[in-house]
Amino acid sequence: MKASTLHLIIALALALLPGALAAQGNAQAHTRIADGFFQRMAYAQAKAEYQKAADLGAMNEHVVKRLAECSMKLGDTREGEIWYAQVVKFLNREPMDLYMYAQALKGNGKYAEAEEWMDRYLAMTQTQGEARKSNIVDFANKFTSSRDRFTVGEVSCNSDGDDMGAAWDGTDRVIFCSARDTTVGIQWRSAWDDRPFMDLYRAQRQPNGDLVGAVPLPGNVNSKFHDGPAVVAPDGSLWYTRTSSTRSKNNVQRLSILHAARDGDGWRGSDPFLYNNPECSVGHPAISADGRWFFFASDMPGGYGGTDIYVCEDRGGQWGEPRNLGPGVNTAGNELFPFMAADGTLYFASTGLPGLGGLDIFASQRGVNGEFAFAMNVGAPVNGPKDDFGFIIDASNTKGYFSSNRPGGHGGDDLYSFIMHYPLEQQFLCTGTVFDDDTGEPMPDVEMTLLDSSGALVASGRSDAQGRYSFPVKENAEYAVRAIAPGHYDGLAHLGTADIRSRQIVARDVHLVPDAGIWLRGAVRYRGVLGFAEGVKVSVVNLSSFFSDVHTTGAGGDFMVRLQPNEQFEVVFEKPDYFSMSVPVSTKTLRRGVIELGEVADLRLDPVQIGRAMPMKYVRWSGGDNTLSPQAKAELDQLADRIQVNPTLHFEVTVHAGTKMAADAALALTKARAKAVEDYLRSKGIRKDHLTVTGMGITKPLNPCGPGVECTDGQHAQNERVEYAVTGVDGL
Repeated sequence: MKASTLHLIIALALALLPGALAAQGNAQAHTRIADGFFQRMAYAQAKAEYQKAADLGAMNEHVVKRLAECSMKLGDTREGEIWYAQVVKFLNREPMDLYMYAQALKGNGKYAEAEEWMDRYLAMTQTQGEARKSNIVDFANKFTSSRDRFTVGEVSCNSDGDDMGAAWDGTDRVIFCSARDTTVGIQWRSAWDDRPFMDLYRAQRQPNGDLVGAVPLPGNVNSKFHDGPAVVAPDGSLWYTRTSSTRSKNNVQRLSILHAARDGDGWRGSDPFLYNNPECSVGHPAISADGRWFFFASDMPGGYGGTDIYVCEDRGGQWGEPRNLGPGVNTAGNELFPFMAADGTLYFASTGLPGLGGLDIFASQRGVNGEFAFAMNVGAPVNGPKDDFGFIIDASNTKGYFSSNRPGGHGGDDLYSFIMHYPLEQQFLCTGTVFDDDTGEPMPDVEMTLLDSSGALVASGRSDAQGRYSFPVKENAEYAVRAIAPGHYDGLAHLGTADIRSRQIVARDVHLVPDAGIWLRGAVRYRGVLGFAEGVKVSVVNLSSFFSDVHTTGAGGDFMVRLQPNEQFEVVFEKPDYFSMSVPVSTKTLRRGVIELGEVADLRLDPVQIGRAMPMKYVRWSGGDNTLSPQAKAELDQLADRIQVNPTLHFEVTVHAGTKMAADAALALTKARAKAVEDYLRSKGIRKDHLTVTGMGITKPLNPCGPGVECTDGQHAQNERVEYAVTGVDGL
């Protein structure tokens, strides 16, 4: 698809431009002329002049970068790759240059190279945390794994110009826009790409899906400007896109939406859409089958970037205020060509969501609250490395059309028919690469297994020649990926899939260390929350030398540390707003092996919430006793550890009585029990300025029971408990 439509910002020019354009002259003159064209978004003319400057020896950073930019603006990823390959070698290259080089490579189907440069871009733009990965190769494999879902065919109505943007006109006719040259006299052309303006046409639909007999759309809709794409509303009227006749403040003619009434076999009229604006483009209309929802694409201010898709609701004959469809659909890239199917599925094209290159087609279903929460790539062979867009499907959800500028067509953009043999289904993946930790090299042919949260086997396989692996996973689950290779300790990486709908792929690399020495590893979780704790500081302190080896958990909560034999260690876990915790580790009896810390200690973090009461499960008494049981002491030992490892926090322990007792007797009993608790904690070295222990009697019951209140023994007993809470933080 040509970039003039992609960006929805069109600068107009006549085909009969002033002739010479300084055909003679030096490279500097051609560069100045090219800069002028570039500023006016006349990229075809700009590229020609920059090329002349380059041919005359001006292969400087400015000219080379502009040639790269113009190539990509014109949808020429082949030349875009050639020029950006030079741009990224410049010392003054910018992060966006790496991004655009990756996009050019991706548009040429070079996914491994595209991933390399996209990951470099992500590394340059990331400020902190674990390095992000683009996973372009994994996404490409994912989107090409179900090629039998669609059968794609060519249609007869394509020309050597651009043909695109199909729309239903009943069940047996299709409207589309075309740049085929049928004009007489002056031909109007777009300055962006120097191609003829488009008009709306109509073709007959054949039983086999072919489109034949294309003729200009009857009526007076076609004009000297760009016309199309369009949509036929349920009431039979036509909403269509046209280049605005009004220029913006910076002298650019953008897109607008117009409305035409049915007139016999055609349409007449050009009533403007209520929300047209000369300062932004508004185009690509789509209407739901019930006529309630009106979708369009726009680069109006306040979006997520590029062009976004908006929706208006029918408010009794007038469209309500436009509403952005939100981050489930819109991205920092461009979202275009919306179409709502009869079943309520929204199809659209995007450059910002993970895809196979250029524009890809996506599907999004409306949620229970009316939102479009996430989108799925429809996959190959509908999508490919080039631009694929303008997807429409019939009421049976089996047949339709889309547009593409893929190789092998008649020229430029072409229309294609398709049959969808089975429904779209979102697939979630865990992917990654197995590395030798010593050499940093990928490890092929490694045995890989996927385990669920209980350790049961879910799937198995082997890493490929590049050390990559891939497993399908389910939403809202926890997994571990295990790698097994001779001469190495088994590798392990954890992941949670609570947020996988928006990400689609969770990437976890696995590092294998040689099977020598002693290693400590584990995975830190959040208590009561699905998933693992990223960014936890793990300090392994040697209690003989007091040397501290510090690591930070990654996205899977994983850590792995090498330990010296015949030593004692203290492993401390710290993260802001969570209780720190400490676990002792000994290597006194070990010479080699892996210590799985999660098998001997609870590696779940609890959030610190000031004033929140946390019950103690085993600090219990019977009758009027105030003696601590062994189980109670063990639990108080854990509390003492928590207080000692969190020296900036202030704690309070409260002892409560059952409400069947009289108030005075209950208060006396809880004070005696509180003293027993306090004495025990003081014996563990807990300072008075960081701990208060209070007997509360029956002053704070959990239920309405109390002396004289009719309750069961069980209800009264519910109020007998011991709790602790954080009451403050040093410095706050």
